[in-house]
Amino acid sequence: MDEVPIGVTNLKRFKKMPIYVVEEHNDALQFIYAAIGGKKLPMEGTTLLHFDAHPDMLIDRKLKGEDARSGRKVLPLLQIENWIVPAAAAGYIGRVVWLRPPWAKQFSDGTRAIQVGDDAHTGLLRVDSKEPYYMSDALYSSNLVNSRKFELTVAELSAAEEINKIEDLASSLNISQPYVLDIDLDFFSTGNPFLSLFQSINLYDRLEPIFSFKLPENDDVETIEKVNESREQQIEELENLFQHLEEYGDLTEYNGIRSDLFHKVSDLVSVVSTEAERLNVTPDWWAIYAGGCTRDQGGLPYHISSEEEIRNLIKSFSKLLRTLPTPVLVTVSRSTDDGYCPPDQVDLIQSLVLQTLQNMYETDDPYLYYLNVNT
Repeated sequence: MDEVPIGVTNLKRFKKMPIYVVEEHNDALQFIYAAIGGKKLPMEGTTLLHFDAHPDMLIDRKLKGEDARSGRKVLPLLQIENWIVPAAAAGYIGRVVWLRPPWAKQFSDGTRAIQVGDDAHTGLLRVDSKEPYYMSDALYSSNLVNSRKFELTVAELSAAEEINKIEDLASSLNISQPYVLDIDLDFFSTGNPFLSLFQSINLYDRLEPIFSFKLPENDDVETIEKVNESREQQIEELENLFQHLEEYGDLTEYNGIRSDLFHKVSDLVSVVSTEAERLNVTPDWWAIYAGGCTRDQGGLPYHISSEEEIRNLIKSFSKLLRTLPTPVLVTVSRSTDDGYCPPDQVDLIQSLVLQTLQNMYETDDPYLYYLNVNT
């Protein structure tokens, strides 16, 4: 990105670079906003260098654009999968560089410009991107107001890459100060919490034909809008069905249309309820719905790394950081309570990441926000 972020020449400096460690990834955004408020980061156009097994670049389908631009008031409205784009909509983040491990492929590698703004008819936050990642959540709009452009660059970082490859990668990323270094520990080893939901009946696979949809064959606006509208109706119907299940436990009194989708979900309810009775548990229908929402486009990445793989990825991570300028601040997300970073590996990965950072930068002891958040 060639433009100089607004206010970049008047920035203050931290005495020592802070490292903030959170549990849920969206909690990292408060520290970025605080740094902007403290004039340590520019008011507009910051680059986010994002190491993660997931892009975290969805949008809450019910989030209004005006709420995304409301500063810190938006923070309680965000979740782990949708905290970055609202910050781009507000102008705080102008560029996202997603470094992905080899097993995460939600976006193709390369750079693209994305417009984010308010859908002119609903006021809901939407993007003009026609990529499957956004189409699958019906987040496309061809008619945006109050829009801003941000740049998304996606690249793969593999384990123990040779230094010349690392240098080529660093050169292609073109990272300049000031920027935020953001690390999710599940970059190094990635679980999928939904795989354990009624695993004995392969529930995660059973959800695919219910939640999947067909991508448009053409990318002209008219075709995209029709597919987007159809997908939106599918998601809303599924949400209504599972909300009813959460409240009543079955679909006997469901007042909605008895569509093909209704019958598919009814068949699923029968199988799940039988298995739940056998296990003497109550189905968590919202968790099942959440799992289903990840089943479009093949499902979530899953790769439990060996300790050797983790250490080799740490080496590549370290080599890459040594070729880049020093960030203004670092945010680290554990992502283990929700099952994305394996609980039996998270402490090892965290210690290796923090040790790497402390060896490389002049920094205070990390602020372990995740230990203080509930006290």
